[in-house]
Amino acid sequence: MKKLYSYGVGAALLLGGLPTQAQNRPAGPAYSLGTTQALVQQLETQVAADAARRQSPTVGLQVSATKTFTGKVNFRQNLSKTGEYVVGEIQDVPNSSFFLRIEGATVEGNILLKNTKQAYRYSADKEGRVIVQEVDIDKVICIDYNKPVGYRDPVPTPATANRAAVVSLQSYPGARGCIMLDFDGYYVPAGGRWNNGNPINAAGSGMSDAAIQEFWEVVSEDYRPFSMNVTTDENVFNSYPKNMRMRCVVTPTNTAAPGAGGVAYIGAFSQNTDEPCWVFVLAGKSGGDAASHEVGHTMGLGHDGRNNPAEGYYTGQDNSGPWAPIMGAGYYKPVAQWSRGEYNRANNQQDDLAILASTTWNVGYRNDDHSNGLAGATALARSGNSLSGSGIIERTVDQDYFSFSTSGGAVSLNLSTVGRHGNLDIVGRLFNSSGGLVGTYDTQGSLSTTLSANLGAGTYYLQIDGTSFGNPATDGYSDYASLGTFSISGTAPAAVSGVATVFKDCNYTGTAVSLAVGDYNLAAMQARGILNDDISSLTVTGGYQVVLYENDNFTGTSLTITGGNTCLVGNALGTGNWNDKATSLRVQPASSAFSITLQAEAASVNNGMMVEACSEGGQNVGYVDAGDYLVWNGINFPTSGTYTIEYRVASPSGGTISADLNAGGIQFGNSAIPGTGGWQTWTTVAKTVTINAGTYNFGIYAQTGGWNLNWVRITKAGVARTASVATSGTSLGDAAEVLELYPNPVTDRLLLRAAQDLTGSQYQILDSWGRPVLSGTGGTGSIDVSGLKPGMYVLRLLSADKEPVTRRFQK
Repeated sequence: MKKLYSYGVGAALLLGGLPTQAQNRPAGPAYSLGTTQALVQQLETQVAADAARRQSPTVGLQVSATKTFTGKVNFRQNLSKTGEYVVGEIQDVPNSSFFLRIEGATVEGNILLKNTKQAYRYSADKEGRVIVQEVDIDKVICIDYNKPVGYRDPVPTPATANRAAVVSLQSYPGARGCIMLDFDGYYVPAGGRWNNGNPINAAGSGMSDAAIQEFWEVVSEDYRPFSMNVTTDENVFNSYPKNMRMRCVVTPTNTAAPGAGGVAYIGAFSQNTDEPCWVFVLAGKSGGDAASHEVGHTMGLGHDGRNNPAEGYYTGQDNSGPWAPIMGAGYYKPVAQWSRGEYNRANNQQDDLAILASTTWNVGYRNDDHSNGLAGATALARSGNSLSGSGIIERTVDQDYFSFSTSGGAVSLNLSTVGRHGNLDIVGRLFNSSGGLVGTYDTQGSLSTTLSANLGAGTYYLQIDGTSFGNPATDGYSDYASLGTFSISGTAPAAVSGVATVFKDCNYTGTAVSLAVGDYNLAAMQARGILNDDISSLTVTGGYQVVLYENDNFTGTSLTITGGNTCLVGNALGTGNWNDKATSLRVQPASSAFSITLQAEAASVNNGMMVEACSEGGQNVGYVDAGDYLVWNGINFPTSGTYTIEYRVASPSGGTISADLNAGGIQFGNSAIPGTGGWQTWTTVAKTVTINAGTYNFGIYAQTGGWNLNWVRITKAGVARTASVATSGTSLGDAAEVLELYPNPVTDRLLLRAAQDLTGSQYQILDSWGRPVLSGTGGTGSIDVSGLKPGMYVLRLLSADKEPVTRRFQK
């Protein structure tokens, strides 16, 4: 931003010692200059003497017993009686500079001879004496970082020249640290180090919004792993403490380093000053590479070059490899990452990531945004069949997990890094619900990849990880700095909107299948990926229940579950071992409103009674003697509690009836049948009983004879009746050989398919109360039911010399 900044008397303009990560043992011996007080007095005396002679002030800068430089002072600040700050250039030495700051016991300063690549550093030892020693110039300042080969500054257009402001961008609002990319000009007042104490009036970059956007994207992605906000907004920058921010001035004004692509002081980020770093490459990708490089220097990073050939900046892998280190020259490669010197003949094995995230800068890594394992995996967002998600791989060891459920079929997911100039090379791994690896997806030669698979129904987990490419020593890179932004998009058939989920294994693990309300015989279960005898745990949404049946087509022993069950092994709900036992099941509302009507003539077992026409329609059983009984097999009681048993009876003089479960295993006691005045004069007798949830064979027993029975109705006590009609005891498997109804549910015409000839047969259709509503001959093989109201019905088919057959259907 084009603003004037001045530095107060106490401002820490100068940069102190390097962080330990960026230091090597100094090459030259330390030379003592005496106490700080003595050196301050010497400097002040020299400056005063020149002033008295009306000459430009100079100071002697001794660096050894035999060598002293003469420093031309361009800016001086008398800090206190014990302090002095001078900054300028070495007299008669082109491309040189110096600064020296002494305040109390604090000593900071250096001498830079850029043409000969020499540097000296001032500091104080433990005894408070000032020492100076020769050091590697690359440990003080970035030098000889050239612009890209063939680079030319863009010609500003009327729309970009002298622009007042740029678009406001932020990569991570609220981050601990801040990097400002300053594109529209900056003024450095006298006293700064970049122009030997003289001011710099840097022009705006003249870059277009599109170029600025690209530049910002490069730097943002390079610093994405860290808690660092890369911004173009001056107000955002000013909201951060001075020792938690760095300004990078992007300008054609190269006063700070003529001819260079950029320049920075090593370790400047944490200093309590706004002394910036500089970039003179005014282009999107290459300019962004330069900015990340220079800011890296301010956070303690050195150059990545090679020992053989001897070079200061490595331009990238040979053999058309796509990679280069950011702290080398990343201009020429599509992938520029942080490095630890894994390529052949690297001259720098600094761990860039560890240094950038160290406590020296108080920035650190950003917080992990997704679980590193199946537990706690983030569910992908779903809209219909579309899935989406996003995240950041911020550390080498980070792996982000996501979950999704599907009803099965073709699944296709795009696993993508940023649209341009990314650092994250993505590998995706797909796991099933029990953690088994389904597949690994990594497109060689591309940072992004695609997951395509044909999956069965269930829940799956997607792992996103950074990966390597080629050989990091010669033509590729490891997964060390394969970090950054990713997105997930694609399709997977939506899972059934279910109210219950069954699992292959205990504790809700293994293959999971969600089920909606409905009846699922073995074929229906297998079509959804549920194997026979392969359910070990299940969850049930409140207000619903699952009825498990031991045999196919809802027959055999059953178990009703109204909540989650972590394991059906052992004494599941006190009913014995139900692990891997279910062959069919029903998912239904667990409403207490339950009622079932058992037609007497449709009993599974009839011992001693005879079927006859009934005055109420249909048929009843009669000619009952003491000891006769009826049994209806497989009657399910969905919930435990109190039930009412109602008998529809007729008797001239009365009698006694009783009910039981499972051939008398559970008995409910006797009920008196009053005299009704005739064999077809009907009344209802009721008895209240308590029944545990489950499936039973329900029976009635004639304690005395002399009565007729039309039906038995069982209702959950105290609720409204929702009746259904029990069918014949013939199993569905046997019935398929006798009679099949379709379609079911039916709209207009019900079709009959039977093994026997239907010619001469008669049919009768009963409603859910057992009342006849339609009758006719079955020889045509179809029945017009368009006039029936929606509901549940029973078809009774009567053929000469054959047992009646009943089937239930829904309209």
